[in-house]
Amino acid sequence: MAGDAVPGQRGKYDVFFQADFMPMIRDEQTQSAEHRAAYAGEFAAYHMGQIDKKLGRLIELLEQNNKLQS
Repeated sequence: MAGDAVPGQRGKYDVFFQADFMPMIRDEQTQSAEHRAAYAGEFAAYHMGQIDKKLGRLIELLEQNNKLQS
């Protein structure tokens, strides 16, 4: 992404969000409710984007298939 502050940051987040959701625990303490909610929101938004991409591709394939059968 062009707006990444640090080169390679996008790949770091991709790897992070591709794992199963797990609340972040640092030094045996959970984060505040606000931080957990923000993280959960980002996690959900990432996965909604992935679903959107896959559904978009599925629709393209179905439309191509319909054109071939017409």
